[in-house]
Parts: sequence; structure tokens; C-alpha cells
Amino acid sequence: MNTIFSLSLKSAAREPFLLFWSILVPIGGTLVLGFLVGTSDYAINITTGMMATGILFYAFTTTVFSLLGQRRRGVYQLLKVTPMPLSRYIISVSGAWTLVSLICAMLVLMVGGVFFHLDLALASVLKMGTVCVLGAMGYVFFSFFVSGLFQTEAQTSIATNLIAMPLLLGSDAFYSLEAAPDWIKTVILLNPFQWLLNGLRSGFNSNNRDWAISAITLLIFLGIALFLAVRSFKSSDY
Repeated sequence: MNTIFSLSLKSAAREPFLLFWSILVPIGGTLVLGFLVGTSDYAINITTGMMATGILFYAFTTTVFSLLGQRRRGVYQLLKVTPMPLSRYIISVSGAWTLVSLICAMLVLMVGGVFFHLDLALASVLKMGTVCVLGAMGYVFFSFFVSGLFQTEAQTSIATNLIAMPLLLGSDAFYSLEAAPDWIKTVILLNPFQWLLNGLRSGFNSNNRDWAISAITLLIFLGIALFLAVRSFKSSDY
């Protein structure tokens, strides 16, 4: 398991999609939009928004393509004739991808903290890190399910965009939705990306009640994603 974990980390470090979409774009977006708006409230909003965006882009979008490539190369079929159980392999790669997502998010937080002089208490950082892990794990497991639905990169690209963009745009990652109609606010409650944002912001503000609600909701999302991932393996030709 340790070998698979290490190899997955090294493979992720060489992934250009990771460098651009989960590190450079979130950091650049944080600085540009943060300085453009220029208010302290928006600084933390855009920092957490870009943290969550980096997690979504890597833990979901990038991993879907990684899993599609593994499936097409017959990695899962090969595991059937090796001593390593499939479950151990999944735990190893999922753990590595979750760790990479957490590192990306913490890099964005560090940059936002330095440039916008955010008051980052250790307890707040730990709470934010916790929801980052829960959200990333949920998206990684969900990517197992999505990657099993399609056979080509073109189909997968369309599907990931159709899933990721509504999650991203149907949240208050970059703009306030306080004036939005009530029905939109109700729909947003079903958006796991919004709960990741809520957890990050309540963790920063030390709002323990809202943070706990967000963490529990992300745990539910993680459980659903894990259930779908397991079902996809049972019903597929992996």
C-alpha cells in the first residue's frame, strides 16, 4: 500500500493539469480578485472559494481522467491476478489524491494569508483542513463512479464539465447570492461544493455550529459517493 501511495503522489506531482488548474489558477484568481475588490470580507471569501475550486478541479476533474486511463490500461483487471486486494489499491490512490488536494488548498490559504493578512489561528486552520479532507475524499470517490460511466476522453470531458460547472457556478464562491431568489437558495442546499465553502468559512471564523453542520453534510456526501463508487465496481467490467 505504501508503494502505491508513493507512486500515486509522484504521478500527481508530474501532472500538468494539477499545476495549472489546482495551484496556479486558484492562487492567481485569489490575488487578482482579492486585490480588485479590495475588502477584507471578500479577501477571505475569495481565498476559501479558490481553495474549494482547486479541490474540485483536482479531486474530481483530474482524477476522473486518471481513473479512465487506468481502466483503459487494464490496471483493475491486472489487480485480479495479484496478491493486492482491489480495496487496498483504491484506499492507497484515494489517500494520495486526497493529500494532494489538501496540499493545493493549503497553498492557496497560505498565499491568501500572506497577501491579505488573514488572521489564521491554528484551530481555524485545522478545521479548514478537516473539511478539505472530507470534501476531497467525497469528490475522489465520486470520480470513481463517474469514470466508470464513459469509455472515451471526449465523453468524460463533457460529463465532468456538466457536473463541475453547475457545482462551481451554483455557489457563492466568487459572488454573493444573498439577493438570489428563495428557490435558488433552496437548490444550493443540495450543492456539496457550497457545503465545502461553508465549512471553510465557518472554520476560519470559528463558528463551531455551522462548521459542524458543514462537516456532517460533507460526511453524508462522502458516504453517498463511496456507495456509488462501490456499486460502480460491482456492476462494471473492472
